Amino acid sequence: MDVQFVKDLIGSAWGIALVIIFFGGSIFVHELGHFLAARRRGLKIERFSIGFGPRIFGWTGKDGVDYRVALIPLGGYVALPQLADMEGIEGTNSEETEALPKISYPDKMIVAVMGAVFNVIFAFVLATILWFTGLPVPEGSGNTVIGYVPEQVVTSSDHLAELGLGQTVTGPAFKAGLRAGDKVISVDDKPVASFTDISKAVTLGNRKDAQGNPTSTFIIERDGKTMEVVLQPVRVEMNARTGDRVRSTAIQPRMSVILDTPMKGSPAEQAGLRAGDQILAVDQKPINNPTEFRELLRKGGAGQHELRIRRNQREELTVKITPKINAIVNPVSVIAYGDNDHRHSLIVVPVTRNLLDKNPEAKRDQLMVLGVSPEDPAFTESLRIGTIIDKIDGRELVAVHSLDDLDHIATSGTRDLTLYWRRQNGDAGNLPLKNAEIRRGQPVEHAQIGTQLLLQTETVYQNPWKTCMGIIGDTFTTLGRLFDRGSDIQVKQLASVISITKAYYNLSDDVRRVLWFTVLINLNLAVLNLLPIPVLDGGHMLIATIQRLWKNALSSQAVIILQYTFMVLLLSLMGYIILHDVRRCSGDSELQLRQQILERHVYKPVDFTPSR
Repeated sequence: MDVQFVKDLIGSAWGIALVIIFFGGSIFVHELGHFLAARRRGLKIERFSIGFGPRIFGWTGKDGVDYRVALIPLGGYVALPQLADMEGIEGTNSEETEALPKISYPDKMIVAVMGAVFNVIFAFVLATILWFTGLPVPEGSGNTVIGYVPEQVVTSSDHLAELGLGQTVTGPAFKAGLRAGDKVISVDDKPVASFTDISKAVTLGNRKDAQGNPTSTFIIERDGKTMEVVLQPVRVEMNARTGDRVRSTAIQPRMSVILDTPMKGSPAEQAGLRAGDQILAVDQKPINNPTEFRELLRKGGAGQHELRIRRNQREELTVKITPKINAIVNPVSVIAYGDNDHRHSLIVVPVTRNLLDKNPEAKRDQLMVLGVSPEDPAFTESLRIGTIIDKIDGRELVAVHSLDDLDHIATSGTRDLTLYWRRQNGDAGNLPLKNAEIRRGQPVEHAQIGTQLLLQTETVYQNPWKTCMGIIGDTFTTLGRLFDRGSDIQVKQLASVISITKAYYNLSDDVRRVLWFTVLINLNLAVLNLLPIPVLDGGHMLIATIQRLWKNALSSQAVIILQYTFMVLLLSLMGYIILHDVRRCSGDSELQLRQQILERHVYKPVDFTPSR
């Protein structure tokens, strides 16, 4: 059996288990609030359900309540026939609603609000636990000091930057004048206390200039002086399939540069560097971030550099090192095509056998599509990653199995080509490429010293009240941005149970991160359920208030129509969000496959063996 398949299966099962325990537990806590409040107020309780739809399993308690787990895991409910008639959603009631006594306005309000109250209490308890245990975060996240300001920013998520094919723009923070060592005081008039706050403020920003470009106003402290800096964040693509884009400045926090064990024969080993050494400066320039360190070495080329290091956290040394300059990837070919205003680059790589072919004897060379940059909607399905190029129709039909074959086809200038393709599932076809031009990609060269850099973490101990209030504030801000034309936040970017499952799995290596995410989930559930929308708890409270203020303003029939109408709208919204989540998963899978192809067929093995 495939070892990777087993690992993926175990990982998926663990992610699902975490969702059942923590997300399902959060829903249980919410419904428990309604249940206990209803019992305390003497209401008739028909059913306690985790999930909607048909019953999977359950039991009837001595109290006559039908306790069940239902098929659709998108929430839950406590069936209270005196509170609202939701027979079509919650199932048939055993007694006629009219036969039950009417309940008071305070009863309705208390029962409706207690679900959210229990979520808040649960979140506060978990946040209190994290206050004592601490929450691990990337180093530098706990303060607002800038460690690195990139001169160029990659705006696409296609992992092609190493091939020299990524879409880049001038770094907005660098262009605006921000520099390493600046301390950020506020973003868009909102005080920030951590680098996480900075990122959230930029992402959720809604300011634009006269031309419609996004802007962010930073108040910073530099050399004891306070100054204002207005910059234009870039929109960074997070997923090619959904087109999700978020605002970013790409600045990074101040972080330690710690070396891992040097490789045999590497410049790092020859210079006497050791695992755990901290780089303090390069050529007398202080270093504040690992990315800054790599970039300084790359710009310096193959010349000798002087490193000031700290060893064993106390001893400071100066060493000289000469990096080895080379590209870390093998050549690729690029077929540029399209009109002058809409040019696309089809990136193809040589593989000795199809990555998806499980037959180890299939050794025939072939060319595989790595991606199209920027993505071409017209050819999205035909030219998706993993597609094999068989032939190109130039002056004659030419079989292509290598980059050299493409070079032989290439001529000066541009011309129309017909590309013949196929995939493992048997699909095949041909595509006309207008104004096509074939060339070799120019991989980015790096200065390599032969050792990895270790990422450090730090532990933050945040007051639970501050944690909860911060999340609630961010939730309201996000909801507001959904209806703000100046924002880049869209409904399709909201998370469904699919994204929640992935998040739990990705955080599963540390239970403290899982607890923090559960705090986030519970507070979001509390806020969303209190929105004044029929079907939700806030809607029940709104209807009850209207009926109290204006007698007979809403008949029972009108309430039922409202409930059904908004339930259909809510389920439609959930379906829309889930659809985009599925597409997002597809995009993530393509990114993983692309990285796998790069690692197997494009990235060069590092070798510092002296040449003879």
